[in-house]
Amino acid sequence: MNINNLKSWNLKKNLFLLLIGLIAISAQMKAANDGYVVKFQIKGIKDTTCLIATYYGSGTYVKDTIKVDANGRCTFKANADYPKGIYLVVINDKNYFEFIINNDKRFSMETEKKDLSGKMVITDSPENTLFYDYLKYNKTHFAEIQALQKLIVRGKTSKDSIRLIADKTEKINKEIIRFKLDLAEKHPSSFVAFFINAMREPEVPEIPVLPNGRKDSTFGYKYIKTHFWDGTDFTDDRLLRAPVFDNKLKKYFDNVLYQSPDTIIKEYDRLIEKARPNKEMFKYLVWYATYHSESSEIMGFDRVFVHVVDTYYLTHQATWERQSVVENLIKKANRIRPILIGQVAPNMIMLDTNNQPVSMYAIKSNFLILFFWDPDCGHCEQEIPKLKDFYDKEKDSLGLKIFAVCSDSSLVKWKSAIKKKKMDWINVDGPRTLTGNYHEQFDVSTTPVIYILNNRKEIIAKRLITEQFLQFFKNYIKQGTF
Repeated sequence: MNINNLKSWNLKKNLFLLLIGLIAISAQMKAANDGYVVKFQIKGIKDTTCLIATYYGSGTYVKDTIKVDANGRCTFKANADYPKGIYLVVINDKNYFEFIINNDKRFSMETEKKDLSGKMVITDSPENTLFYDYLKYNKTHFAEIQALQKLIVRGKTSKDSIRLIADKTEKINKEIIRFKLDLAEKHPSSFVAFFINAMREPEVPEIPVLPNGRKDSTFGYKYIKTHFWDGTDFTDDRLLRAPVFDNKLKKYFDNVLYQSPDTIIKEYDRLIEKARPNKEMFKYLVWYATYHSESSEIMGFDRVFVHVVDTYYLTHQATWERQSVVENLIKKANRIRPILIGQVAPNMIMLDTNNQPVSMYAIKSNFLILFFWDPDCGHCEQEIPKLKDFYDKEKDSLGLKIFAVCSDSSLVKWKSAIKKKKMDWINVDGPRTLTGNYHEQFDVSTTPVIYILNNRKEIIAKRLITEQFLQFFKNYIKQGTF
């Protein structure tokens, strides 16, 4: 290449690089112009720092900090792709106000520390103006309801007065609902409309009459279940940054749905599938199903947890989660799986007080209670007398036996406790086992823990307390599964 060609090539190269640089700068300027700039002035504070937080599910989380100057002014800036939702300017734990990030990109909010919401003045944001009109309306009408409730004095207010107060309260509630629906209809693209529709729950129409002349007693439940999520877009992650979605999920799964593992599993899968197109919503609903099934105290709901782990973690769909967390969830599900209700309990062969091996499978009875306990356990101290009383009264009528597994390795302490508490049932020493670690087999980390088996050694109940036994056995026998 001669010198002239080289100069020409360098010139073209420099022009190309310059063009690329200009495009990049232009893109950055466009992104900056398209982004959010929110100016605040808070009279009553100066030379400090405020937090920018957001709702997320059931909590609030800090997203950013902004510096406040000597005149109480501060500015929040964010890119155009900043997650939309309701945000908070937090002065301290007790002082904060909300603002919406959605359609309006550049606006200002001015207020006073002594009355943040009441003194709010908003410029260039129809959406936040609408939001504060909504908040003000709610505050005023809820205050009216509270004032009416205070008129009721227990034992002194007449029935007629209580009825009148109830009628007035109902009227105000209807006005609030009508105001919200009108607002959502007039401003359909606003975040407030989105927020209102997310909160909305179905109103049951008139109950139809069946051919036999009676009203359909199941109509209300079916209607609410079918229409509970009408108007909810599970692909819109703004739901997560408003304080409504988590509460509505909780109400649906705890109060609306029939509390059986099969029903809960079906609905978790249905809603998660609806959310799948939106990564953030899919992630949240999988987390919600995981957390609530893992921490549920309803007997048998550990099967929901196992299903969630098998469906979403074992199949590598929870890509956001750390590998160590996924491994621990799978490990826990694998530990629980063999002892789900309906499974045949793993056998235990342990030495009794005569140093003789006793096999749990060899015990013949209609029902067998597995009782894991410890001589030094305070809760066991309270549970054992109740269990003994139930056993003495019901063992013959139920065909009941107890297989009590002591967790203490001290033979002296174990035998002394048996004698003192008159535990005249099958007593074995857990540490002296021929069938492995019962802690792992039966997921026993604390005491007492109780399982109930049928005559086929299938688990029919777990982690009950003695007060629940009588009703459980009545229901189980009534079902005809025995």
